[in-house]
Amino acid sequence: MKFKFVVKTTEQDYIDYNIFSMTRSPYGKKQIRNMRCVIAVCFAIIVLMSFYGGGFNLSTALGLIPQTILFALAQILLIKVFTWAFKSGIRAMKKNGKMGYSPESVIEFYEESFIETTPENKSEQKYFAIERISIVDNKMIYIHVNNVLAYIIPLSCFESKQQYDDFIEFIKTKCSNIDVY
Repeated sequence: MKFKFVVKTTEQDYIDYNIFSMTRSPYGKKQIRNMRCVIAVCFAIIVLMSFYGGGFNLSTALGLIPQTILFALAQILLIKVFTWAFKSGIRAMKKNGKMGYSPESVIEFYEESFIETTPENKSEQKYFAIERISIVDNKMIYIHVNNVLAYIIPLSCFESKQQYDDFIEFIKTKCSNIDVY
């Protein structure tokens, strides 16, 4: 065994990961871009329908002002709406007693794979299954297996700066797709 971490994931860690995933990761940026395009296309269709149905006149153009304001607000507030919706979902999951993460786990890193053990589950992942690793503000390490599942390793898991540096060097040998934010 190369490394062993006792990971205590808080609700805020889980929220931070998901907000990162939605807004800063390559996966989330693509989804946000696609959503912005869908909103723009819908707005263009509304504009064309308004001009086609009402003719090209001043009253039709003035009628588009509120729609333009709504379009701009939708583009500006898109990330905030996604974040709010996610946090609402977390509150609902917590209320139902089903969280999307385990508050405590042990992750052991070996030469060929790593194993996460929680009170409910034990899973082994080979390193070739890792899509990418994200190092966020030197506070968190996210090991993405896909665009939905990631292992969260907070900085608090490391005993020292040297252990953190050694782990980063080790994990770089296992996955070449590492992003630093």
